[in-house]
Amino acid sequence: MEMLNPKPAPASPLQALMAYSAELELEVDRLRRRDQFLQQEAAKYVQRILRACQEQSSPPAVNPLAGIAEETCEFRALLRDLSEPSGYHPAFDQVVDIAVRPLAEQVFRWQQRLSGVPGAVLRLELESEHVAWFPARLRHILDNLISNSLRFCDAGKGEVRVGLSLKVRSSGYELQLSDNGLGMPSDQSQGALDLFYRAAPARAAGLGVGLAVVKLLVEQCCGSVAITSGDGHGTIVTVLLPRYDAGDHVD
Repeated sequence: MEMLNPKPAPASPLQALMAYSAELELEVDRLRRRDQFLQQEAAKYVQRILRACQEQSSPPAVNPLAGIAEETCEFRALLRDLSEPSGYHPAFDQVVDIAVRPLAEQVFRWQQRLSGVPGAVLRLELESEHVAWFPARLRHILDNLISNSLRFCDAGKGEVRVGLSLKVRSSGYELQLSDNGLGMPSDQSQGALDLFYRAAPARAAGLGVGLAVVKLLVEQCCGSVAITSGDGHGTIVTVLLPRYDAGDHVD
């Protein structure tokens, strides 16, 4: 692979295998959660439509077709939000030109649905609408970072905000994901990048492997991840992605 900066030492076979295994595990887990969520939501919409069909009086107080149409439109929107964008299979490791805005918005809608935070707001500040990078890997990075922000939002603050900025550097791209969520004590923020880190009690619901996997995927591409956070003051994750040429592959 050719890069603008001197090429770092390639990852060892074990590191490459760990990163690829992590990506596959993420994809399997993501698709499993999507299918479970779709089954649950489909059952709800079918029940609502059946009730709309059955709630008829003589003469009918309301037009049941209007209720059916409304439920159908809502379910169509759900399917749109969870639809798979083309070209993001985890085995696809070739650098291509990626449109960042539609990808970020689709991932955000996906995570809104799964996290149950429909009122959350995504704010984008993009110096460029496109980046040349690995599409499957970038999607997994955004998926984990946005999921983390929405899962640990602070409902007591009113509006749930997630910000994503993109800055273009001579050596690559700087992605910064910020939120106004629960945050974590500053002395624990770097530990969040370690595998199986868990901050109790706010994060006691499960193992916090998302940030650790992001770190693994980024560092395998010779990038870096840093966290700034404060207890009750939200979290900022800064990801530096080195620049690659179109057509390059993950080593």
